[in-house]
Amino acid sequence: MIEISDLSHVTLIVSDVEASKRFYGGVLGMEQAPTPPGFPPEITWFRRGSAELHLIHRSIAAQDPGDSEADEGKPVTRARHLGLAVADIEGAIGALREHGIRIEAGPKDRGDGAIQIYCYDPDGHLVELHTPPRA
Repeated sequence: MIEISDLSHVTLIVSDVEASKRFYGGVLGMEQAPTPPGFPPEITWFRRGSAELHLIHRSIAAQDPGDSEADEGKPVTRARHLGLAVADIEGAIGALREHGIRIEAGPKDRGDGAIQIYCYDPDGHLVELHTPPRA
């Protein structure tokens, strides 16, 4: 059996690197990290704690950015999404509102004591922000 020790990273295809930098860096507070030597400038990495996000501009990507819309009548919370833990959900709500980013769902209890909200990034990737679950 393979023993997974951690989730290393998530890669997203983006159409506007600068808009994505403003969202993940300026709104969500992730820190831009250096990419390894030899990587093209169309690839940008962000980190916060153990969470790492790789953004690849559409011009060099193998896929289009974003995701398909959720089926009507089904909760958006059950669509493909990126989940990030936050210490302060009220602060996250305030930051999203301050930047004019609509909250698509929540705040609501996830069922394990974590409080969650959902929003979209500039390319339509669904992002969940949640507090740690209660032990």
